[in-house]
Amino acid sequence: MRIPTPVRAAAAALFAVATVACSATNHQAAAGEAESVDAAPAISGTLESWQDAVCHPSTPDDADSCTPHDGDGTINIDHFSSQEEMDAELSWSSSHHAAQTVVDGRPLVIWTPEGEESDLHPLRDYGFTLTAYERPSTFTARPADAVPAAVPSTDPVPLPVNPYGYAGVQTASGDLQCMIQAAFVGCQSAGMSWPAHLDGSGPYHGVKVNPDGSLNWIDGNLGAEEATVLGNQAYRALGWTIVAGDNGVQFRNDRTGHGALVSVSRVQQF
Repeated sequence: MRIPTPVRAAAAALFAVATVACSATNHQAAAGEAESVDAAPAISGTLESWQDAVCHPSTPDDADSCTPHDGDGTINIDHFSSQEEMDAELSWSSSHHAAQTVVDGRPLVIWTPEGEESDLHPLRDYGFTLTAYERPSTFTARPADAVPAAVPSTDPVPLPVNPYGYAGVQTASGDLQCMIQAAFVGCQSAGMSWPAHLDGSGPYHGVKVNPDGSLNWIDGNLGAEEATVLGNQAYRALGWTIVAGDNGVQFRNDRTGHGALVSVSRVQQF
């Protein structure tokens, strides 16, 4: 199981034409101002100048990710084929900060999976829109009767962490797949019992469990990276204790004590 990698061709290949035409009126958006990629402002500069503005000088010219100038965090440069692909990728991310525009009719996002909004501020000078990219939580209140099962007294089995920095798990039936990161747990299911979209288009098939026990319902795709098949026992990975049982899989954050019990039929936070 792995997060789907967006269309991250080498930067030079993404931009066959190095310079993007500069409009006579250069739109600058304030930090946090959201704007649709379909109505992106005119952009000036080149890929090289955008990288120089936000990336450490040691970054190779053809890199699609880099370390910001302050040396703290990571910045990704992604050119997606569609708005839907961008939403699917960034929905699973713990990022709150992104600079976006449209290049060649497709959304381009320079974003921080870990980092600060100030890392992206220089891009405003080129006409990028800075936005807080995070879907609002649609289920944040903890039910009064949400009492999690006790963690077994036996030592939990450590889960392997893959090269992408997370642990992939799935139930024996395969009807629930999850990835565990330090910042969140993401699960997906093809079932039809999770909350429905507000537009009536059917139920959500993805849920993100945050360390404070809050949830975000999303429509991401975890991919098909190899995952550990869970038995009826306890596991531990990246600051989470995972207890699998007949009624679902419980994810408890070791620092906060909060989390959720996730099954195909329901998701109960605590």
